[in-house]
Amino acid sequence: MELSTRLSYLFGTEEYVELRRELVLLRERFMNYIRREHNQHVICSGSLSEGVAYPTSDDDVMVSHMICRAVTTYRDATHAGDVLMVPTQFSPGYCRLLDVKGSYRNNIIHIIHDMPFLSSSLWKQHFASGGQYIHGPCQSGTIGTVEFDYAYCIPCYTWPDIANDWVIRERSYAWPSCEMIHNITHNGCHVVPVGDPDSPYSSHEWRMSFSVAERTLMHSFNHTQFLVYNLLRLTLKQVIEKAFPGVLCSYFMKTTLFYTVENNSMVLWGIENFETCYKACLSVLYDYVDYRYCPNYFIQEYNMIKRKVNHTNRHEILYMLRTLHTIGVVGIIHLCGESRCLDENLSATTMEYKLDREFMFSDHLLHVLLDTSFFFDKIPHKDSECCWHNIYNFLSLLECNPTMIQNQLISAIWYTGINSYCLRMMNYLFSSSEIHKHNYRHYKTLEALLRIGYRADVTTGKLTMATYMYMVGKTEITLYVIRQLLSEYPPYVIDVNRDELKAHAYVDVMCGRGFTMNYKMRHAHARQYWLQIHYLNAFPLPLKRLITIMEDVPLEPLTYAYFLESLCHVHYQNQLMVMKSLKCLVNHMDHLMVDEDIVRTRMCVGIIKYVHGESQSACRWLGSANLMKDVLPPPVNERLSRSALTYIACLLNKKF
Repeated sequence: MELSTRLSYLFGTEEYVELRRELVLLRERFMNYIRREHNQHVICSGSLSEGVAYPTSDDDVMVSHMICRAVTTYRDATHAGDVLMVPTQFSPGYCRLLDVKGSYRNNIIHIIHDMPFLSSSLWKQHFASGGQYIHGPCQSGTIGTVEFDYAYCIPCYTWPDIANDWVIRERSYAWPSCEMIHNITHNGCHVVPVGDPDSPYSSHEWRMSFSVAERTLMHSFNHTQFLVYNLLRLTLKQVIEKAFPGVLCSYFMKTTLFYTVENNSMVLWGIENFETCYKACLSVLYDYVDYRYCPNYFIQEYNMIKRKVNHTNRHEILYMLRTLHTIGVVGIIHLCGESRCLDENLSATTMEYKLDREFMFSDHLLHVLLDTSFFFDKIPHKDSECCWHNIYNFLSLLECNPTMIQNQLISAIWYTGINSYCLRMMNYLFSSSEIHKHNYRHYKTLEALLRIGYRADVTTGKLTMATYMYMVGKTEITLYVIRQLLSEYPPYVIDVNRDELKAHAYVDVMCGRGFTMNYKMRHAHARQYWLQIHYLNAFPLPLKRLITIMEDVPLEPLTYAYFLESLCHVHYQNQLMVMKSLKCLVNHMDHLMVDEDIVRTRMCVGIIKYVHGESQSACRWLGSANLMKDVLPPPVNERLSRSALTYIACLLNKKF
């Protein structure tokens, strides 16, 4: 196996890197949809957005306020929240923000020479919350095992004059391309609340941040360049930082790679030249340390290591870099403690399994799923046109090739939000009996989401799919889905661990490819299926009155499955099959252990009896459900009693 393939075992294959980036961008779009009502725009930055996934990677997020804007000239300050960027004389890349409109409160303003400037230190304190601490320009903290850095910044939609040299400087090898430069300058930059430590106005200065531009450049790298960057970071974390803590950082490695790529032909960056490329980057870094000058990639006048490298540590760092250059990539891998990737027994299957497990169960992926859940909860009940683009991106992402990640993603996201969204769409689409042409796109999207749930979940997905097919008149498909559900979901798992099995365990067991179907069924979480009054039109007509009276009706899954099966046979007027389904429903009632489930099952039998034309038998079944009210605690007994009596009255008056 080639060295590059073995390094992919550590850092990710090209396909996995692309998937990571797409996940982060998808999360960013969802977060922006959620935060738009607060006039905030979110940018996911840092190593995760670049496709790097280490267990210790931070969750870096920039939050810019749309009502605030930094401008470079006074005449551009036309909005109430505009602030003027005033360059500092102490350090390039930093500025002060003048409140030219007087729009900001005094608690974040500092007066310098009778002029109001936004204080970066007061700005950070303004956005600080409990359990967080200030780290550079960010509010930092921990969620689970993931450290997060939230930087509340101000956008600048024009490219700063101090960075114009980056735009016009000569590039012998046409990287970045003219189109890329145009896109980067068109998006501008941000200013983040942190000052130059050597400046007397440090607490009132802001630093220009080019995180969006850096992400664009990183996404343009080929896989060789990505692997070189990861090995540079690994060398820094496992070797250099242990000997010289706090001297160099990952941003220096990124800057080194940017300059190396810009000053070398793309022919060099082939996978067969991996070691040569890595050593070229080490040579550039060596020069920076030797001259004690590491220029910022966008502002070359800004020396990023002037306070880091001194006469004391300079020679020692240079000696270490010469040693790393000499021992080569294999020696560095051993030095970093990652020699397992050089094992002769390492296979492609082992590599893919390791990457799947590392990425699929990371807390970073849980953050993506959490924001996705919020997104589906925020979608309006009726007008969902504004979010179609995000939904289509979501669906295309779920076509990713790594199977374990795909199944984990679709199952977890289905569990957290898509079920409610599908019911919401069904309620909207079935509010009218006619299928309008302008709703054709809605139906196609809904069917795509239903197919995801059908693959991911044995119970909820299949029941929602069966309900949809019944509502659109496809009773044959409804019966097929129900029969498949009944064959996969035997009655003996009913009420097994229903209250004890956690949600994430349910997802892992039900949807993990590593388990047999028999194992899944034995440990399945027998979830109740909720028929909510908010989605009244999403369910068959015979259930609507029951849902209206009882507000939120949880039905045991097999009860609802047999109920739908009976309705389909009634539609075909197949009396024999109707009686067979009813017999299964009655026998299933004997296995139920919760009195409330038994009462609802009796009511479902009564409804089917009436729809089938057996009014007297229906009254008896509904009446027996009513008689059980004394064994149930209030207010459940009152709701069940009212609903059963109402049904009896409707049956006798023939007003069903």
